[in-house]
Amino acid sequence: MVKKLLPLVAAAAIIVSLGCEKEGAPEEWSQADWTNAGWESWVQGNYEAAESGFGNALKVDPYYAEAHAGMGWTLLRTQNIEDAVGAFETAVLIGEQAGTRLEVRQAIYMGAATAYEACDEYKLSAARGRHMVNNLDGDNFKFLKKADPEGHITGYDLYIVLALDYYGLGDAGDCVWAINRMRRKIKEPTTYKFKNWKETTAEIERLIAKDPS
Repeated sequence: MVKKLLPLVAAAAIIVSLGCEKEGAPEEWSQADWTNAGWESWVQGNYEAAESGFGNALKVDPYYAEAHAGMGWTLLRTQNIEDAVGAFETAVLIGEQAGTRLEVRQAIYMGAATAYEACDEYKLSAARGRHMVNNLDGDNFKFLKKADPEGHITGYDLYIVLALDYYGLGDAGDCVWAINRMRRKIKEPTTYKFKNWKETTAEIERLIAKDPS
């Protein structure tokens, strides 16, 4: 699952290492300008340039939540998982301030849940993911369009992460809940019931393979 999320993306632009000015760029780029450039590089798969863009955005404004989110997703993609967790947790705190867009907060919580799941911190991952479902319209989640123009990261992926979390925690009830949420997404009967972990493993694998995104 994490492999499916980590590979999603990045596009062209910044050709500098962290802390340098973008060649040919205006001298006074805003944090939003640098963040957008970071996402463009991320979509292209140029993660060094993406890290530069988000890093420069944070030099302009250390409290810019979207840049912290972008840095987290970049670190996830390069498999610097512990650093990604730190970036997302900083973003969680900053993202609680008034004015942070819903789509940015969703990207933060989805990233945090994914990063924690990647390092087997299932309880923390589930807490971030469930908060997103309960408070941030996680069921209708779609990743930032500028970063995922083809819509590969969605609410279905959130339920995959949660199913894996609850599986890892041995929580059959919540694992079944996440499974049935996935089933609902692909218009299957939401009547799955727990029998044993072997069967549940097979069901999660089946649903991962049916991921519509």
